[in-house]
Amino acid sequence: MSVRRVIVTAVAFVVALTPAFTVAAQTEITRDDIAAAEAERREISANLQSVTGDYDASVARLIELENSLTSLGIELSEKEQDLAFARVAARDVATDRYKYAGASTSVLFHSATIQDVPIRAGYLALLSREGTDTVIRLFALEESYREQQAVVEQALSSQIDTKNELETLATSILSQLEAANRDYDAIVRAYEIQEEERRQREEAERLRREEEERRAREATSTTTTTPAVTTTTVSGESTTTTEGPAGSSTTTTEPPTTTTEPPPSGASMVCPVNGAVAFTDTWGAPRSGGRSHKGVDMIAARGTPLVAIEAGTVKRMRNSALGGITVTLKGVSGDEYYYAHLDGWAAGLAVGQSLSVGGLLGYVGSTGNAQYTVPHLHFEWAPGGGAAVNPYPLVAGLCL
Repeated sequence: MSVRRVIVTAVAFVVALTPAFTVAAQTEITRDDIAAAEAERREISANLQSVTGDYDASVARLIELENSLTSLGIELSEKEQDLAFARVAARDVATDRYKYAGASTSVLFHSATIQDVPIRAGYLALLSREGTDTVIRLFALEESYREQQAVVEQALSSQIDTKNELETLATSILSQLEAANRDYDAIVRAYEIQEEERRQREEAERLRREEEERRAREATSTTTTTPAVTTTTVSGESTTTTEGPAGSSTTTTEPPTTTTEPPPSGASMVCPVNGAVAFTDTWGAPRSGGRSHKGVDMIAARGTPLVAIEAGTVKRMRNSALGGITVTLKGVSGDEYYYAHLDGWAAGLAVGQSLSVGGLLGYVGSTGNAQYTVPHLHFEWAPGGGAAVNPYPLVAGLCL
C-alpha cells in the first residue's frame, strides 16, 4: 500500500473512531507504514535541496547588499560633506570674482548644480589659479556625488527585489515541509489510536474471560466439589492450574496482553530536527557584520521538535541577542552541539540534565538575530569540544 493511500485511510480512521474506540480500522497501519512515511518525508527534504540552495544564495546576496549599502552610505555621506565644503569655497571665490563677469552670485548658488550656471565668457579667465581649481573640484564632486547616489539607489532596489525573492522561496519551502509533517503525523496519530483501540479490546476480552471463569467456578461449586484453582502470572503470561480430585492437573497458557508501539531506532545518532527539514551546505557563507557562517541553517516549520543528536548532557542554556534561545549539548562522545534560534526550550529542561539520543531539547524558531528570517535551526558541531567544523556532512547523513 502506498504511503499516500495509508494517509487517506489513516485520516478516515481517526475521524471515524468513537470515544470508546469501538470502530475498527478497515486497513491496519503497521510499523512498516510509519517507516515508509518517514522515508517519504526525508525524500521531500532531499527534493527541496535545489530551492533551498536558491534561498541560501539569496540570503548571502542580501547580506552582501546590506554590507555594501553600509559602506556606500558612509561613502555618500563623506562625498556630501566634501561637496558642502567645496560649495562654501566656491561661494567665497564667486563673491570675490564673479561680479567682474557681470552677474550676481545668486545665479551660481541658486542653481541645482554648478553646471547649470550660465557662466559668461572670460569668467574662469578672471579667476586665480586657486579659484579655478576650486570651481573645477566642485564640478568633479557634484558628478561623483550623483554617481554615488545612483549606485545606492540601485543597491536599494536590488535589496527590495532580493527580499521579495526570499519571501517567495521561504513560503514555498515551508509549505512543503508543513505538508510533509502533516502527512507523517496523520499516520503516527492513526497508529497510536489503532493501538489504543487494540489495547482496549484486549483488556475487554481479558475481563470477559475472567468473568466467564468466575461464573463457571461458581456454577461448579454448587454441584460438585470445587477443585483448587490457582492463577499465577509469570513474565506477563497468565497460567491457570486446576487440580483434579486424583491430584491430576491441567495447565492452560494464555498469550500476554501487549501494546505494540514503533520501536526505537536503536541508532546512536539521529537528525537533530525531528520533522521535515531542508538545508544546504552554508558553512563559510557571508553573514551580517562581516562574519562568516560557522554552522548549517536547517529550515523547518516553527515548533518542529529539536532533539539530542546523540545521548549526552545539557551543558549550557542561554538567551542572547545573537543566537536567541540556545542550548549546547555535550554528547557522550565528547563532541559538543550548539542549537540556536529556538522558539523555546523543552518543558523542564535544565543544565546538567542527561538525555538519551532523540531526547527533546526544544522547538524550531527564529529568535535572536534571526527574528526576520524563515524559522530554522542554526546548528554547530565541535568535535571533542574544540573548534567548530562544518556540520553539513554529519547532518546530511542523518537527515536527508
